[in-house]
This record gives sequence, structure tokens and C-alpha cells, in this order.
Amino acid sequence: MSQQRWTHTVSWERERQQMRILGWVSLIVAAVLAWVGVWFLIVPVNVGAEPTFFTPWTVLAYIAFIGAPLLTFLPIARVLQIPLYDLEAVAAWSTLLFMITFVNPGNYPSMPVLLTTLIALMMALATIFTLVSYAVGYRLLTRRSQKYDFFRARREGYLAAMFLVGILLLHLLDVLTVENGVLLGMIIILLEVFLLSRGSKPKESGNRSVDRLAQPGRQPETS
Repeated sequence: MSQQRWTHTVSWERERQQMRILGWVSLIVAAVLAWVGVWFLIVPVNVGAEPTFFTPWTVLAYIAFIGAPLLTFLPIARVLQIPLYDLEAVAAWSTLLFMITFVNPGNYPSMPVLLTTLIALMMALATIFTLVSYAVGYRLLTRRSQKYDFFRARREGYLAAMFLVGILLLHLLDVLTVENGVLLGMIIILLEVFLLSRGSKPKESGNRSVDRLAQPGRQPETS
């Protein structure tokens, strides 16, 4: 009887694992198809040339612009448990796709169009660099608290995105030089070093306090 129960449990776990793998494969295929649909609407169909914002093609484009990042980043946010990451990614990528398709900033955009496009681009790039920063930290850092520091990974993702968007802005203003690019990179690096030093002090002082209390025969000081 116990042998049959064990066999049934193993079979149920195997089926559950297969269903989980099938679910992930389905999500990946759906996300890839959604991004292919975005490309198809922007390039071959040229949905941005539609005369109004409410035609069958434009409505389909709105759905694709929201659905593609949703299918891509929602599972990642749920697995890694990053707060508001999926909403941030959907807002950034859908806005960026809309601006590129229907507004088309061009070479000389107005200030509101330029700011909206650059902010959406920065947020979209940050969603990618956040994952890169987390993956690098997971592979290189040893302490568990460092590996799962999503706040730091998101901060570093935004700093990397700010650097690239800053380079693009300097290029649009026709003031991009090697010196300006290096200076901008040094500013980003110094800002990250400053934020790291600010974030490490409370943890170090807190660890020292715990170590002092944990020493044998050591009594906490009272006033």
C-alpha cells in the first residue's frame, strides 16, 4: 500500500513539473508572438500612418503595445517578487512604442515630445538593466542579502539607463564628445559609489551592535 502511495506521489509530482514547464513554454511563445505582432504592426502595416487613432489597426496596436510587455515582464516580476516591476515595464514600453509609432519624435521634436520619449526610453532600458544587474549580483556576490537586493539592482538599472539616455540627449543637442561621455560616465559611477556608501553604513553599525550583544558575558549598556 505504501509502495502504491509513493508511486502515485512521484507520478503526481512529475505531472505537476511537466505542467509547470508547459506553462512557461506557453508564456515564452506567447510573448515572442506578441513582440512579432508589434513589429508587424509598426513596420509592414505602418499603423502609425493611419488617419485617426481609432481604426481596427490602431486598436490592435494598442492591445499589442500593452500585451507584449505584460506577457514578458509580468511572469518575471512574479517569479523574482520585484514590487511594481511589471507595472513599471508595461507603462514604459507601451508609452515608448506609442511615441515611436504614432508621434514619431523625428530630428527636431518639441520639448514635451522629447521629454516624454526620453523618460519612457529611460524606464524601458531600466527594466532590462535591472535584470542584468540582478543576474550579475546573483552570480558574483556571495552573501544572500546582497544577492536578493532588488532595490540596488533597480537603482543600478536606472543609473545605466540614465547614462545611455544622457549620451543620446547629448547627441541630439550636437554636443556629444568623448570628453562629455567620459564625464557623464564618471558622474554616474560616483553617484553609485555614494549611494552604496550611504546604504552600507546602517547595516555595518547594526551588525556591530548585534555582535557586541552576542558576546558571552556582555550585558547591554543601560542609561
